[in-house]
Amino acid sequence: MIEIFNEVFTELTNTLTSYNPKISTSSVYVNIPSSYPFVSIEEIENAPYQRGEDWENIENFADVHYEINIYSKDPKKKTNAEDICKVVDDYFNGIGFVRITKTPLQDNSETIYRIVVRYNAVVSKDKKVFRR
Repeated sequence: MIEIFNEVFTELTNTLTSYNPKISTSSVYVNIPSSYPFVSIEEIENAPYQRGEDWENIENFADVHYEINIYSKDPKKKTNAEDICKVVDDYFNGIGFVRITKTPLQDNSETIYRIVVRYNAVVSKDKKVFRR
């Protein structure tokens, strides 16, 4: 299996905390964060890229998907979440991923604003990223 999650998680966490030291991150989905702003970074799919297998069925490429949940609770929660989303988007675009969805959500109490974004790329066994 081709794995780049640890590198992505560490680099994106560093990028986010450089942007705003108050941002907390997690490598798993969190329904109700304990602090805000909060970003969960998950690898939601990592499958062999079939067209990249060789004649011995050795995996040379992986089709990788990430889901990022951005939570904000301050008075300017929508603007804050959008600004964080831009940082996330710039990071993933910079390493060669493509955003495939962006979904804004608001909880029923209207106190928390959340944006869910998903990214996709094909990654080689030497960890080179290719846009799909």
